[in-house]
Amino acid sequence: MTTDFHNRVIDNDKFRDFVLPMEELKLIRDAMIFVHKSGLLLFSEGYYHPPGKLICNIVYIPDPEGEKEIFGLPYRSIIKTEEDGEEAWINYEAQLEIYRELAPESQVDKPPFARFKCQFDLADLIGFVDHRRSLKKARGLSPQIDDAIRNVAGMLKIHPDTIGVTGSLALGNLKTAHDYDLVFYGTVAEGWEIVDQIYRIVEDPKRQVYEMGMLWAIRFYDDWGNMICPFFSYTDPAEIPLKDFSMEMEQSGIEITGTVVNDRHTFYMPSVLRLAEAAVPGRGEMTELGLILYHGGLRGEYQVGDRVRARGDLVRVTTPEESYPALLSTNLTDSRKAEGGGE
Repeated sequence: MTTDFHNRVIDNDKFRDFVLPMEELKLIRDAMIFVHKSGLLLFSEGYYHPPGKLICNIVYIPDPEGEKEIFGLPYRSIIKTEEDGEEAWINYEAQLEIYRELAPESQVDKPPFARFKCQFDLADLIGFVDHRRSLKKARGLSPQIDDAIRNVAGMLKIHPDTIGVTGSLALGNLKTAHDYDLVFYGTVAEGWEIVDQIYRIVEDPKRQVYEMGMLWAIRFYDDWGNMICPFFSYTDPAEIPLKDFSMEMEQSGIEITGTVVNDRHTFYMPSVLRLAEAAVPGRGEMTELGLILYHGGLRGEYQVGDRVRARGDLVRVTTPEESYPALLSTNLTDSRKAEGGGE
């Protein structure tokens, strides 16, 4: 696809080195960067996308006054801002208003789990970024990045080649290599081996990441002072709980409290949990209820035994394997730990 934006970046070395043509896309994974024909940089959300569509967030936009350079052009973030010299989070409601202004077409006929997200036509995208390919290239260009990845891999007892990267580093922006948005590839069991180590690491308050007004469950500072923001990507497609599914709305705007009895997918996006002792307004206590956090802000937050209070919509989820009721929560601020559970 040839567009004005494409013509501006086609000869940029970072664009050529880090962005792949859409014809090479085999699977839309969570946390992948896509390039829209207008120059918008999109961040994929989850593993299910309607035919011919991409469910995503807009993360960077071209801006003559932007302070981040990508593909040789100035960009700025629309999910973060700066207050008093520190990064601050732009909440989901405000992000949604920005999406509506920037790309109103992205807000048409969205599925219910994409309430605070965008939906773009794949035909309007000019490229995508592969997590592991980008990190391999970044490591080749920067001995500092290569050392950092080898160090964190050794710390977590995994092979460096199982790690990918997302965010601006995945696009070849190597200047801010002290915060790493790393994507760990593996089976669910292998992911848990990493997450269990992270839970032990963050028992030390000095290793915890408190950023943008919240304590992050599985972000941590490594042994060398780098901030690691982990994402996890399934290597066995059969383990993806919401890769192929339908979702029917049954009751909107409710609040429930339940106890986590299955946290197998807590550190993925979406986080798919199972609750027991969950009282649903008008329906009484349900033996078991799904809790689907269709946002990435609370990855790893909830574990078995935690008592969780959440607001959202009661939906029925149907996959090729099962059909079950679930509370769909799409906003970071709509769930929290309640008293009476956890450690």
